[in-house]
Amino acid sequence: MSAPTLARLRGLYPSFTESERRVADSILEHAGTISDWTGRDLARVSGTTEPVIFRLAAKLEFDGFRALKLALVQEHAAEQARSESGIFNIATDHNAPIPVQAQEVVQAYVDSLRRSAALVDAARLSEAARILRDASLVSIVGMGSSLAVANLAENVLVRCGIPCRTTHDSHMQMLHALLDKPRHVVLAFSYSGDTIETVDALAIARTSGAQTIAVTAFEQSAITEHADLVLLIPATAPQQPYRVGLVDAVLPFLMLLDLLAILITATHPDDAARLREAVESTVRRRKLRQLATPENGRIGKEISR
Repeated sequence: MSAPTLARLRGLYPSFTESERRVADSILEHAGTISDWTGRDLARVSGTTEPVIFRLAAKLEFDGFRALKLALVQEHAAEQARSESGIFNIATDHNAPIPVQAQEVVQAYVDSLRRSAALVDAARLSEAARILRDASLVSIVGMGSSLAVANLAENVLVRCGIPCRTTHDSHMQMLHALLDKPRHVVLAFSYSGDTIETVDALAIARTSGAQTIAVTAFEQSAITEHADLVLLIPATAPQQPYRVGLVDAVLPFLMLLDLLAILITATHPDDAARLREAVESTVRRRKLRQLATPENGRIGKEISR
């Protein structure tokens, strides 16, 4: 299985039956001791039956509880530190010196990116890049922390030469989604996958004939019902699908955006290089202090305007 077991368990959590959720809750609560359990033990603790456990294991693509347990044991040590983290999902000693806390933040970033990389589906990502590259217009939607990601996505895609737009107003996002235009693509960001405004916008877009892409942490959330293509980021706490820290709410999205930019520009590297030069030249002219370049012959110095 390519994706980490716990990430898969959390991502599929909303789609589980009530009895399967009790098993999942028991696994998440007792991950440190489950190595000594049998399937019967897990059934007793969760108040379910062994067939329910077998069914859950099958949904996670395991052949029985023993295989599931082995994967869980291998992942538990890395997850233990994260279970003790605070509101921003970063395990840190608040009494430690600032340089030490800085390293703990860096480690949280590294862990988040590793989990994100493990969830990357190469085929889906390549298809998303193709759809975006061929789009006549990309409308980007998202709310809350995901709106910040939508703004960054617009910045990235414009620099790749793709016509796109976003807006802070949820009503305007829905109006954008209504556009009946050939090769119109609507790209939606939602960590929970259940934000009403974003789900509605993607549903409207699909009804209007646009191709739809959803980026979320929960594969069976409401937004995926209206997506032609789903890209996944890690879910850290299925019972609390609303995040406020950069580690979960923003950073995994940024990794996907960088990968998409690489794939989008890979087919026409010369065009991408010319566009980058034009963007840098345009932005440079808007700076109060212009850094020296080979063109102005003042390498190593700054030029005041």
